[in-house]
Amino acid sequence: MPEEPDEYFLMHEEPVLASLVELSGVEILWCDDFYDGAIDGLARWDGREFWFAGVYPLDHRPRRYVLHEIRAVDVEAASALHRQLGAYAEASRHGRLDSTQKRAWGQVWASRPDYRGAPAVGWFAA
Repeated sequence: MPEEPDEYFLMHEEPVLASLVELSGVEILWCDDFYDGAIDGLARWDGREFWFAGVYPLDHRPRRYVLHEIRAVDVEAASALHRQLGAYAEASRHGRLDSTQKRAWGQVWASRPDYRGAPAVGWFAA
């Protein structure tokens, strides 16, 4: 029996797939969380941008994701947050973060929105 998903990861349970259609042609644009593959982030499908969230268990290959419809303002906010997290990660790789900046990075990470409640349009594998 696999372990229950960690609430640290913003993921779906496997039964959610039964009520959704499988989509093709989804392109992952970027991800915020990563554990041996993308966990959540922004994707493009049918000419629009959507939020995607992984489906537990993580060891299923190819990994499955639920695509969520979000508003343009949410796409912009998520993208801005992604750029900010990327800047902290880059500075950290080069040893340029002091303790205050590390705390700020943690606060930004903790403020990531959870779009799993937004309308789901389907699921895809990648």
